[in-house]
Amino acid sequence: MLNMIEQPFEIKVPVAWLPAGLISWYAPDGSAVTLVTAWVALVGGDKPCIRTAWHGRSEPMSRFWSGGDFVLNMPYETDLGRIREVMSRGSLCLNAEESLGYRCVSGIVAAAPRLLDCAVQIECVSGRLVDSVFDADLCGNVVRVHRDMVVIDPADIPDLCAIQPLLPLGVS
Repeated sequence: MLNMIEQPFEIKVPVAWLPAGLISWYAPDGSAVTLVTAWVALVGGDKPCIRTAWHGRSEPMSRFWSGGDFVLNMPYETDLGRIREVMSRGSLCLNAEESLGYRCVSGIVAAAPRLLDCAVQIECVSGRLVDSVFDADLCGNVVRVHRDMVVIDPADIPDLCAIQPLLPLGVS
């Protein structure tokens, strides 16, 4: 006879335990909403754009976003533990100020909230959801970048397409 031992289950969310960033936008009531994303691709060139994971299909709060402007916020490493702890409660879409304690201010170009306590905020416009195999991807055009609350001049943003991959040590 088998002895069955009941194992406790915890809620698992479909995001890597080291979130890549926080997508933020305004809900209809004006509150700052944020969605945890697992990966980000930044494409440089004359018209830089972002593509990032949108894990919001099953999140009721994510339905507030209907397209348009958003900000991709890159948290400091010291904040990752707190974000993971909030994610472990089973939600990926949160009120940025109440659930995560971030201070918010409107973007300079994008009509979306910037999370001031994040290391980098990338303002994006013309956002759209594109279906993919797992979840939808969120795509948008980069219009402004902030690092440590300083606006980065677009002329100082490197053309990421021109950066060559780094070679491992010892390879020539």
